[in-house]
Amino acid sequence: MALTFDDGPTQYTPSILRLLEKHHATATFFVIGPHALQHPTTVLREQRDGDTIGDHTVTHPHLTAVSSARVRFEVDRAAHGIASVTGHRPTLLRPPFGAYDSRIRALAGQSGLAVVMWSLDPQDWRHISPGTIDRRLLNHVRAGDIVSLHDRYARTLTALPRILTGLASSGFAFVTVPQMLAGSGGTHPGMLYHHGPRT
Repeated sequence: MALTFDDGPTQYTPSILRLLEKHHATATFFVIGPHALQHPTTVLREQRDGDTIGDHTVTHPHLTAVSSARVRFEVDRAAHGIASVTGHRPTLLRPPFGAYDSRIRALAGQSGLAVVMWSLDPQDWRHISPGTIDRRLLNHVRAGDIVSLHDRYARTLTALPRILTGLASSGFAFVTVPQMLAGSGGTHPGMLYHHGPRT
């Protein structure tokens, strides 16, 4: 299964990385372009750890509500900022708020990006307790899930140790989105992915 974290890096991301390292877990971080420039050492640490770094735009808009020129600006400027830190342009896009349609997919494809959504969302963005976050995740997780989390909330960081321990004890392996999809043909620009292979 693949844990994904949106909206970082933030002040919580280094602590999340320490927990992932402790559990020998990799994850996929969908990074906001200016945040990558503000926290380059954190982004480089993600890269060194073997995590995947994806594009989460510049200003976090609903992409379906803005012009195509604005969509191109949002994804390409963020990709350029990330690449200026990592040396590699991202190949995955997580649309803010999960807002996508056929136009967004086509524009992402023109920018060399696959669109990655999720199959399990414990809704850590709501004002809920860490215990609710980990219960929602652990009670519903399936093999092949792509899990939507955020590294901008203290409650997500608090929930993460129980999530990692619980998933590991249930036999789940933590992989990045590209690792999960490698065996089924990998990711391709403009294509949409909600989960990996189900077993």
